[in-house]
Amino acid sequence: MSQPARFRRRGLTPAALIVLGAMLAPAVAPAVASTSAPAAKVIKVASPATRTVRIAMLADMPQWPAAEANVASLLDSIGAQRLELVIHAGGIKGDTESCGDALLAARQRLLEQSPLPLLYVPGEAEWAECHHAANGKYDAVERLSRLRELFFPEDATLGRRTLPVVRQSDQATFRSYRENARLVAGNVMIVGLNVPGDNNHYRVEGGRNGEFEDRREANRQWLARAFSLAGQRDMAGIVVVMHGDPQLGNGWEQRGKPSLFDAFRRKRAHDGYLELKRQLRDLAGRFDGQVLLVHASVAGFAIDRPLRDINGKALPNVTRVALPTGLSGQWAELVITPGSRSVFEVLLRDPAGSH
Repeated sequence: MSQPARFRRRGLTPAALIVLGAMLAPAVAPAVASTSAPAAKVIKVASPATRTVRIAMLADMPQWPAAEANVASLLDSIGAQRLELVIHAGGIKGDTESCGDALLAARQRLLEQSPLPLLYVPGEAEWAECHHAANGKYDAVERLSRLRELFFPEDATLGRRTLPVVRQSDQATFRSYRENARLVAGNVMIVGLNVPGDNNHYRVEGGRNGEFEDRREANRQWLARAFSLAGQRDMAGIVVVMHGDPQLGNGWEQRGKPSLFDAFRRKRAHDGYLELKRQLRDLAGRFDGQVLLVHASVAGFAIDRPLRDINGKALPNVTRVALPTGLSGQWAELVITPGSRSVFEVLLRDPAGSH
């Protein structure tokens, strides 16, 4: 995988250091949380904007009960280091585990034991795929509602030590979307989106695809608001976190606008991520800072620049990081350094925390 001169790669092993971005970020005054307009409120991590912020990123763990103890030890190990936050990009159960309350509650308690604040974004195994027999034949929408009750009861992260977050449920129109959250760390906005990995839970059955359509609109407005706020505050970058791989390399740029006939086409299935990718392309193209897209991946750790403009050229300010699989026990460390040429850096860590 070739990379522009501003990016360098030293291998994708536990001893690897991946430098994601280089940019000139002039010193700016720290953004201040708004108290007069809830829709414009931004919560900052309690650290000066001029200081380096270190964040752990992981996904797809634990997978099955046997992995719970290892994940607990991993969270303790991460907590012993000088990090500010843990981002869990979804996948807290195996694909054949039950979606019942008992298991979800057990995984919620596990994440709550994180010594560091933990921002959790749901994956498809937790709700979208729960209709399968192996998972208990649950209704996906009902499981998503239960997930929201268990994991997002407060406007704060999970963990023994918490940080306040802004949730989309602050807006009356999107009162149920508590999983979509944002906060600011190191003059960079971190945005969580509920985008599952089963083609974004797009359904081909007849009738209105209600859950997908409603969540697509909620995500569209949430992402647009985040970019707007980041631009207003001259932020150095945006980190967009989701579980699903949006398939940025499947030739979506050549396709026309979606129509009512998409669901009936036999040549190809409807791309459930198409509108999201188009929005990311448009928003990133107008954003002066760096954009980091983070998601889980069954293929393991990877870094590239697959998001292209309408002319087919890679957008220079957008980098994608696919997190290591949960079975590897590895995690990725995001280093945010405001005002430096390399605002984003990512280090691939092994379970013991070395690199």
